[in-house]
Amino acid sequence: MKWIESLSLKSVSERFEAVWKRFPIAVLFTFIYTAIALLLLWDKDMIPNNDSLLFIIFFYPPTALLLGVSFHLWSEEQTNVKQARIVHLVAQLCWLLYCLIISQQAPDDFDMELVIGLLASLFLFASSIFFLSFLGKKTDIEAWNFGWHIIKGAFLSTVVSAILLGGIELLLWGIQGLFNLDLPEELYISMVIICLFTINIILLMMQVPKDADKHDTNTHCMNDFGRLVVHALFVPLQGAYLITLYVYLFNILFTWELPTGGVVWLVTTMMVGMLFITTLIYPLLLQDDKLFDKKLIRWLTILALPLLVLMTVGIGRRISDYGFTVARAYVLLFNIWCYVVCFYLLFKQTRHILWILISFVLVFFIASVGPWNITASTRRLLANQVDRIFQRKGIELPLDYTRFDSLILTMDKHDADILKGKLSYLKFELQADSLLSRWIDGQVNLLSSPYYEGPREPFDTTLEPIDPATIESPFANMREEMASLPQDNYQKVMQIDDWQREQDLIATDSTLFMDIIYSQDTLLYTTRFGIPFRQLQEIAADENKQLPFTVENNDGALLIWFFEVESKSSGRSNDEDAEKTLSKKDLHLEGLLLLREAAFKKAPLNFEDEKTTEE
Repeated sequence: MKWIESLSLKSVSERFEAVWKRFPIAVLFTFIYTAIALLLLWDKDMIPNNDSLLFIIFFYPPTALLLGVSFHLWSEEQTNVKQARIVHLVAQLCWLLYCLIISQQAPDDFDMELVIGLLASLFLFASSIFFLSFLGKKTDIEAWNFGWHIIKGAFLSTVVSAILLGGIELLLWGIQGLFNLDLPEELYISMVIICLFTINIILLMMQVPKDADKHDTNTHCMNDFGRLVVHALFVPLQGAYLITLYVYLFNILFTWELPTGGVVWLVTTMMVGMLFITTLIYPLLLQDDKLFDKKLIRWLTILALPLLVLMTVGIGRRISDYGFTVARAYVLLFNIWCYVVCFYLLFKQTRHILWILISFVLVFFIASVGPWNITASTRRLLANQVDRIFQRKGIELPLDYTRFDSLILTMDKHDADILKGKLSYLKFELQADSLLSRWIDGQVNLLSSPYYEGPREPFDTTLEPIDPATIESPFANMREEMASLPQDNYQKVMQIDDWQREQDLIATDSTLFMDIIYSQDTLLYTTRFGIPFRQLQEIAADENKQLPFTVENNDGALLIWFFEVESKSSGRSNDEDAEKTLSKKDLHLEGLLLLREAAFKKAPLNFEDEKTTEE
């Protein structure tokens, strides 16, 4: 960094003027963003309540800054400077228009599709700084040297900015202590913004190579220390990954088993390591006397191909076992891209590596932005699969809480888990509530698995009591202490998490009921438990009584470790003499249902009969 050696007030002024002339839009957005951040920091009343405006304020300027740097560098390579500036201006206006359009969705409503699309755009802008100015060159050594200088400059400017920040913060702290002043917290935060953002960005732009330095074709820029780090550290680590994965490959071939899904991440790391090593030693690959490095890259590429096949099989198994998700789609796309890169390195050698970065960025961007993006496609695929499941059942939609659980009990456990998994992914990962309203109403709880079935053989509870703490009960309010079950032989044990809604209850003189549906083979049954409301009130009021308790009927026993009663509405009862209040109560229970043999000797209730009864 020759400019540091001649540092003076005049030279700093000249260099800032040069940065302003070279990157005017980027510098402008840097100061705009700094001014807005400081203004909102010092005057909280100016913070807008509009989420769309907040998104524009905090997201658009830094992304426009990156776009500006990239296009400024690209404009330097164009013969028609005026035309290049027009292209740059059009790109900035298009990006502003896009941000204004998506800002109409409040950031709280941003779904996975939009967030990934924004990240892909941001990644494209940042990456284009390294390749947009160097397209069409005979080799990529100029881009490599330019990128290396940018990375070193970013590190140096960050260190300098951090040291400056530490010195200023220490000075402010000292002034506050020595003169007994009460400096506002905003002053310290302002220094963080100015140093780590504004000064850091300006220092980095000062170090961006230009003219001959920008087009440096020196292939000897990697020093002996750099070669030592690559050959002594990164290559052995890559070898350890290869050995581990090949041992696993031979093991599954010998045992004739499918690979587990976890192998995908090891192969992914191995591929990233191979591309990292290839990028680091690229200047050596252009030197005729570096035969070892050329053979190293070739053999790393050859050894990677069988492992990519292993990765493909692992991804296929995960999709087959658990279904299609956005993450698996991206991993599969990365796997396909890795095949292309490996064949490119084998047949085109390594004269050009810039296209590896370009292809990755473009594939990620194209797969993430537009109506065809992976997230939207995954949502449509899962919706079609769920539609087919419900169409095969031939039931009326949407389903409420009871009818949905009844449907689950008529299905094979594996199929039921798949259905609930798809619905849960659509709701909680893809935020597709509008889709879910076609199939289920808002009362259906997709987080719980209320009908977890125990052994079908007679269950001897005299052997060992069950500890409720060992059963998944994330909302349990009872103290997690050992609870002994009623002494009896039970045919089936089920974990329940159920609601009984809108029960009429007169003060504390009535009983709340819980109707629970259970299955045996393909038949459905129902049983009712009555719980005195007074008993629930006493337990809720006395912490000493808050232990798992049991209620029984002729069919079995219900061990309760969590309950909740909600009042929905109230009015006057018809019995004016009693002067009691009539309420609608919702009862929520979690616990274990233990069924005797008698529970399966009564008349079953199939799903269609229940549906007809409800109608």
